[in-house]
Amino acid sequence: MKVKNIIGVLALSAVLAACGNNAENAKTDSNDAKEEMSVKEDSKEEAKSGEDKKDSDSQKANEENVIYASFFPIYNLAKQIAGDKFEVKSFTNLKTESHGFEPSAKEIAELSTSKLMFVNGAGMEEWEDAVKNTVDIDIVNTSERIDLIKASEDDHDHDHEDADHDHDHEDADHDHEDADHDHEDGEEGHEHHHHHGEFDPHTWLDPANGKVQAKVIADKLSEVDPANKDYYMANYEKIAKELDDIVAEYKDKFAKVDNKKFIVPHQAFGYLAREFDLEQIPLNSLTSTGEADAKVLKEVSDLAKAEKIKTVFYEMGGSDKEAKTLADEIGAEAKPINTLEFATDEELSSNKTYQEMIKENLEAIYDSLS
Repeated sequence: MKVKNIIGVLALSAVLAACGNNAENAKTDSNDAKEEMSVKEDSKEEAKSGEDKKDSDSQKANEENVIYASFFPIYNLAKQIAGDKFEVKSFTNLKTESHGFEPSAKEIAELSTSKLMFVNGAGMEEWEDAVKNTVDIDIVNTSERIDLIKASEDDHDHDHEDADHDHDHEDADHDHEDADHDHEDGEEGHEHHHHHGEFDPHTWLDPANGKVQAKVIADKLSEVDPANKDYYMANYEKIAKELDDIVAEYKDKFAKVDNKKFIVPHQAFGYLAREFDLEQIPLNSLTSTGEADAKVLKEVSDLAKAEKIKTVFYEMGGSDKEAKTLADEIGAEAKPINTLEFATDEELSSNKTYQEMIKENLEAIYDSLS
C-alpha cells in the first residue's frame, strides 16, 4: 500500500513539473512574441519614416530639377542652355499667343514645383506681380541688361507721309490679340487692350538681344548649379556664336540695300530695326494687332508706292486678309513674318531653335528690300 502511495506521489510530481514547464514555456513564447511584434512595429515605423523622407527628398529634387520660362523664345533658349540638367517648362501655352495671358490660380499654384522662372521682362509678362505675390519662386528678368526702347519714343512717332515718320495711331495703351485667339479670319476687327508698361517688350526679335538674354539664363543656371557651369556656358557659347554670325551676315546684307523700310502688322520690330539700321512701317501700334484704320492704310499705301515697297508682312499664324488687300492696292506681295511669341507643332517636334527662326525672319526682310 505504501509502495502504491509513493508511486502516486511521484506520478503527481511529474505531472506538476510538466505543467510548470509548459507554463514557463508559454510565458517565454509569449514574451518572444511580444518582442517580435515590437521589432516589427519599430521596423514599420522606420520604413514609414524612410518613405516620408524619400517623398520629401523626391519633392525637393523635383523642385530643384524643374525650371520655368514665361513663353516660347525664353523657353527655347533656356531649353538649349539647360540641356539634360533641368526639365524646362513653359508657363504659357507654347502654341498660343502670349500677349494678354492671364494665369488661373491653378496654373500659378503649379509653379510651386519649381524655385526658378525666366521671363522676358520689359513689361511683357503682365501677370508677373500676381505670381510674385502668390508663389515663392525666383523670377529672373532676361532683358535686364538690354538698352530698352521707350514705348513713348517708338510707339508710332512717325508719319507715313515721309521718311521721318511722325504720326500716331493711338497711344501705347492699346489693343492686342487675345491670348486665346485661334488666328482665324473671324477674329478680324476684334481688338483687345493690354498694358505692357513704358517699354517696347519685343526685345527677343533682335538677335543681339537674344544673345544677351541667353547669357542671363546661362549665368543664373551656373549660379544655382555650379557643378555644371562649364556645361551651361558651353551651350551658351554655341548659341552666342550662331547669333554673332547671323548679326554679322545681315548687317553686311542690309548695308548694301537702298530701301531700308519694311511694312509689318504691328510695331514689334523696333529692336531689330535699331540693330540693322532699318525702319519698320507698322499697320498697328506697339500693343495692337487689330484692324488698321483707313487713315493709316492710306498713309502706308502712299508711302509704299513712293518708296516702291514690294512686300506687306502679316503675322505668321494670323490672318493675311488685310495685308493682301494692301498688297493688291500697291502691287506688292503679302508674306508672313514671325514674332516668335508662339510655335507650331512642326517647330516644336523638330526642335527648331530660336536662332533658326530669327534667321528666317531676317532673310524674309532682306528679300523684301533687295
